[in-house]
Amino acid sequence: MSAKFIFGSAAAYLTMTAAEKAASILVFPLTTRVLTPADYGVMLLISNVTAIINLLFAYSLVQSLPTLFSHASSESERRAAFTTVIVSVLAVLLAFYAAMALLSNEMSAFFLQTPAYGMAIKAGALSFFAGACAISLAMVARLLERHTLYLAAQLPALLLQVAITVTLFFTGALTVTTQYISTAVAGLLSATIYIVTLRHWLSGRFETEKLASAGRIGMQMLPWQAAMLLTMNSAAFFLTRSGHLDEAGLLLAATSAAALLLAVSGGFSNVWTPFVLLRKDQPDLPQMQVRIFSLYSSALLMAAAALGLFSHELFFVLAGPAFREGYRFVPALVLAFSILSFADCFAQGLQARNRTVHYAWIGLTASAVFVITALGLARGLGAWGIITAMIAAFSVMLVLLQIVSARLMPVAYPWTRHALMWAVAIGVVSAALPLDIGWGNAAIKLAGLVLIGGLPFAFGAVRWSDVLLARTTLLPSAR
Repeated sequence: MSAKFIFGSAAAYLTMTAAEKAASILVFPLTTRVLTPADYGVMLLISNVTAIINLLFAYSLVQSLPTLFSHASSESERRAAFTTVIVSVLAVLLAFYAAMALLSNEMSAFFLQTPAYGMAIKAGALSFFAGACAISLAMVARLLERHTLYLAAQLPALLLQVAITVTLFFTGALTVTTQYISTAVAGLLSATIYIVTLRHWLSGRFETEKLASAGRIGMQMLPWQAAMLLTMNSAAFFLTRSGHLDEAGLLLAATSAAALLLAVSGGFSNVWTPFVLLRKDQPDLPQMQVRIFSLYSSALLMAAAALGLFSHELFFVLAGPAFREGYRFVPALVLAFSILSFADCFAQGLQARNRTVHYAWIGLTASAVFVITALGLARGLGAWGIITAMIAAFSVMLVLLQIVSARLMPVAYPWTRHALMWAVAIGVVSAALPLDIGWGNAAIKLAGLVLIGGLPFAFGAVRWSDVLLARTTLLPSAR
């Protein structure tokens, strides 16, 4: 029943992911034929700046909610935690995004050597404020295990955003600024749906003690959030300042494609992490964690291999001519995001045992690895240096999180066997990467994907009974 609930509930997130990617397939050819690689470099810069605001000044507080919620003893205590944290987060976000809008011209002049993008930065501030509000409210829905609400809130907003973008394209009004305005409207709609639906859980008492507890946990999580900020959202700072503006745009396009893996993994994590935290003391949980790990690793392997093998074809069909070389970055980014996904999904011991202080030194260590590697490689290697730094930092995160989490909440994950399975798959993908566009080469890549699909069975990660179970339980849940 538990496995059915986990993967069945994840279907809501995966459905939304499929809808988002379908929208990207529709919109990407339009935007890459109107906007330039330099425009995408500007968008990467805006996303990096907004990530600083989100991760350092708001999401650290949001990340305290799983710990506060799982240790609360009553509904009123949980309602107070939700209300206190969400109200505080929205107030902080409003203050910092307002400051970003006021300083938009100065930011444009400093980073881009022209004030011409000031209005785009203002629109970006509004867009990311609305999106951050929706993401923060989605955390409440996940902890309440109301996973279908995510689909109900996000899908209408996505459809509205696509409709506005397509309209802008055909009217000749599509620019970086108008693109951000469309996402702002969508984000505000999504946030409104969350607020109306969850109003009972957001109407608790505002308690300064809860804010103090959230602040303490947030401060412990801050170095971890800084590490995520550096690894995921600092490429523009390294690349634009070293003269690689166009390559920054290509990296952003490649990241958009590779991030499909994070979206799929996030759909699982959004269900799995609350599930573990709310059942952290059940005696049969460790056995289930190992089984879910094997199924997750196998599914992630197939998704990563498909993206890596067919990245060239994906960009040839969807991207404008100026962006097609961005496919070269996708397989390495997929590897980096796979490592990050493992670290994120299978280290709940720190939150379950209220030992979030460990996130501080782990985050600091990962940040140091990324910065040292990026500073040494970015100027000479450009985007490849950034990707190398990401892989190094995520690997450090995974190893350290597993060491600490295993001591707090022991689980015998078969890391060695799965690492070997992934190594074989990486070899197959690497061998197929030099192949050019063509039907014959596509057939070879497809054969490689079939070979990789057999690895989970060969390594004992998946049994045929798992396939039958998926057919009989997950598909009905998805319907």
